Amino acid sequence: MSNHRNLEIIKTMFRLDNILERWAEIYDRLSHNEATHKTFCRIGMIDAQSYFVRNYNMMDRYAMAYATHVNADMVQQNPNAITYRHVIYFLVKQQNAQGKNDVTDEDAATEARFLTDDMVQDLLAVLKAMKSLVNGKSLPQELIKPEATAIREFVEQTAADPQYREGLRGLQLEQANWGTLPVQISGWQLCGLTIEQVAPRLLCINLERYVKGG
Repeated sequence: MSNHRNLEIIKTMFRLDNILERWAEIYDRLSHNEATHKTFCRIGMIDAQSYFVRNYNMMDRYAMAYATHVNADMVQQNPNAITYRHVIYFLVKQQNAQGKNDVTDEDAATEARFLTDDMVQDLLAVLKAMKSLVNGKSLPQELIKPEATAIREFVEQTAADPQYREGLRGLQLEQANWGTLPVQISGWQLCGLTIEQVAPRLLCINLERYVKGG
């Protein structure tokens, strides 16, 4: 994975953003390249300071962003677990019949919104395949085909990586929710996807993080 962050921030919240960045590199609509074709970015939120809003005029038709704000809670019914929420944005530029960015064309806006839904389901299918491998199940039949080499290797390598296995196992993909947002940024339509991850709560105190005392 290219130029990925490995900071130890929260052990129980795994770096889904690293998986997403690699997916964006091999997903044809995005074809992300950090140096020459940046279509994936990490952001706090969709606002004037985010990379996307500052650079949308230099992007092609598709983009993707991962929100880095931590969103988590615990419930009394299960005090030994933490539920994290991963928020991902899919962005599609609306285009009219002539391939132009027309911010007033509602048909183009509708098509762009439906395309974001298509991209969400493509990502969920890949994450489901990874989770299935982690849980000892087989790859889906479509990944056995010769033309699926790139995505198959990505799924297998990610599922086998110790830093991702437990996180993938905790993804609640069957409860994912998403929807287009009632905003438009210069002809770009946005869809927000939320995926919950259930992780074990760390019950012990890590003495390595404290000043040693005599």
